[in-house]
Amino acid sequence: MKKKKKGKKKKFPDAVEPDTKDKEENLLLGTIRGKCVTQLLLLGAIDSIQKKYWSKLNRSQKVTMMEILLAVLEFAASYNSYTNLRMRMHHIPAERPPLNLLRQELAGTCIYLDILQKTTSGLNNKKEEHLESNGSQGDSSFTENFNADEKLVGIAEEKLVSFCGQILREASDLQSTVGETTNMDIHRVLELRSPIIVKVLKSMSFMNNQIFRRHLREFYPLITKLVCCDQMDVRGALGDLFSTQLNALLP
Repeated sequence: MKKKKKGKKKKFPDAVEPDTKDKEENLLLGTIRGKCVTQLLLLGAIDSIQKKYWSKLNRSQKVTMMEILLAVLEFAASYNSYTNLRMRMHHIPAERPPLNLLRQELAGTCIYLDILQKTTSGLNNKKEEHLESNGSQGDSSFTENFNADEKLVGIAEEKLVSFCGQILREASDLQSTVGETTNMDIHRVLELRSPIIVKVLKSMSFMNNQIFRRHLREFYPLITKLVCCDQMDVRGALGDLFSTQLNALLP
């Protein structure tokens, strides 16, 4: 009689330990999500304060709010940078947008620009109205307050010009490479970031015209590079900016 061959026992592979890199990435994403939720709540609180109680805040508190908003924006903007967005695009299907914090960045940008515009508008009108009602001799308390307000306006102007310039510079630099390459990633990144660019351009349309004139030399080269942008909303915002700010400079 033939002996039955004993069946070979199937060997199961040892349990595979999760990749350390995956663990680190998940931990990082969890940290980012937690920070994002906290910062979105913070943005909502700051927006409520600046809309309801801005006039009641002292100058130091106003500057502190500007600094907090800028820190939130820098965190989101670094995650949403052109380089980081393009890098993350390579790890996902083409039809899906890359992980981003654009909602947070856009919300922060809107609030930040509102505060800066509010601070830099109308200071000269305030002085003229006071002089008209009190004659050429202004009281010392008004002069002291006006000088302090003027200092705050100077801080806000510096932040406003720096922020707008940075957003436009990044966009115009990327736009300059569009004609040099057929890489679709650049077009996708510009499309993703277009709401931020549009918000900045629209805000510049309402910028104090004296501030715009003082910094026209910085703004103009960046603005003109975006004229050939494929995003129609960006070009529309540029058109509004030209009609409100640049046309006023024509003789």
